[in-house]
Amino acid sequence: MINVLLSFYDIHKSWAQDIIKPLLHADMKVLYIPFSFAESDMNNHETFEKCRLKHNADILTAFHYYDITDIDYIDYFLDNHITAVEKIQNADVIFFTGGFPDQYLVRLNEFDIVDTIRNSDKLIIGASAGAMVQLDNYHITPDDDYPEYQYQDGLGLVSGFEIEVHYCHSDIQEAGLKRVIKEKQLPTYTIPNDGGLLVKDNQIIPFGSAALVQ
Repeated sequence: MINVLLSFYDIHKSWAQDIIKPLLHADMKVLYIPFSFAESDMNNHETFEKCRLKHNADILTAFHYYDITDIDYIDYFLDNHITAVEKIQNADVIFFTGGFPDQYLVRLNEFDIVDTIRNSDKLIIGASAGAMVQLDNYHITPDDDYPEYQYQDGLGLVSGFEIEVHYCHSDIQEAGLKRVIKEKQLPTYTIPNDGGLLVKDNQIIPFGSAALVQ
């Protein structure tokens, strides 16, 4: 499994191309899993579709740049465990969307597809919440959606380090970084909106403006 952790979906931008281009080819099948929405956005299929489509254009733009057109998604309301597993097995790339990382894991467990993802050999790409949830556990820096600093369990696809997504040198991010470094004693990477991490063969490779801070 190869993992890419980002803040935004911009894998087609110049800062990402040297890392991403060798990973992708035109005949690949991409599956994105838009399960990271707020609970209020998952009340019915109409609200789900409204939120999904906000992500869809950016995902299509990113992969179309690499001539990939076979792009599907798991529908929270129309798919089920069986169809979701089939879609995962048929995909070459799994993309995790941004949003609410703790809600992501809840819904993946609802579909009982966590082990399917963990045991796959897919290329996993995720942005923001989709990056955080790839870790075995992660911290959440306080923001409008999460008023308190907290730790959450992730999928455990990658481990042994921590990340701060959407890093912009804010005071609250700096405080969160100091806390996670002190409490976890792990290598910690900042991932600004024009940066990412490639995790391959037990190596962590920052690209763009991502950087190791501890």
